[in-house]
Amino acid sequence: MGKKKKLSSINLEWYGYREAVHDDVKVRCRILIVCEGEKTEPNYFQSFDQMQYGSMVYDIECEGGKINTMQVVDKAIELRDKAIASGAPYDTVWAVFDKDDFPASAFNAAITKAEQYDIGCAWSNEAFELWYVFHFVNRVTAMSREEYKKTISKHVNESPLYTQKVKYVYQKNDSNSHIAMTTYGDEARAIRYAQNQTDNFDDARYATHNPCTTVYKLVRLLRGEDKEFNKRIIEDLNSCKDYK
Repeated sequence: MGKKKKLSSINLEWYGYREAVHDDVKVRCRILIVCEGEKTEPNYFQSFDQMQYGSMVYDIECEGGKINTMQVVDKAIELRDKAIASGAPYDTVWAVFDKDDFPASAFNAAITKAEQYDIGCAWSNEAFELWYVFHFVNRVTAMSREEYKKTISKHVNESPLYTQKVKYVYQKNDSNSHIAMTTYGDEARAIRYAQNQTDNFDDARYATHNPCTTVYKLVRLLRGEDKEFNKRIIEDLNSCKDYK
């Protein structure tokens, strides 16, 4: 590894969470993810914290807890603006929520508002667990909440890599869900299936897009595979003229 480059004191205030290394650039990104749920989604995304994919290392802050779709987006905007005002902005801010039983109009409006305010939106119709299902199968028909649990459990137990004597039963708030999905399923495949399913819809009636999840967009970013995001971060770092 090459010699570390030093940032000026002024730029340390702005880029203090990013570490540039000569030749092999390591970039530390600060990400805020606001979730509708209290545990399922925060537990999942928090597992990416401090992970490194390629040149990106992530510091992830998760906020969550029993709020509706529009409240998730509003909270994301509020926290984003506070961070900017404090001089320590996030590199990207995301809102994560499900359709569940929320009215179609509220669900659609929340997605539209997130887009208008430049908030990343990882929504699922009907539930976040659809993202887990895509780790195993290409689901193209709607399913009930109980079906999600049974399908995830079934495919984990059928994996040749699952050798536990006790059968796996999916638990909604399991803090190890990310490990289980990537160990017995395939995250890259989940991204492909989820994106293909999303591409089947071409209108803004998001509440009718079922099954569908855009969680793959956030996961793809966290895997260091969002080329546009990576390019913007590197350009921001390179625009810091005083570092040596």
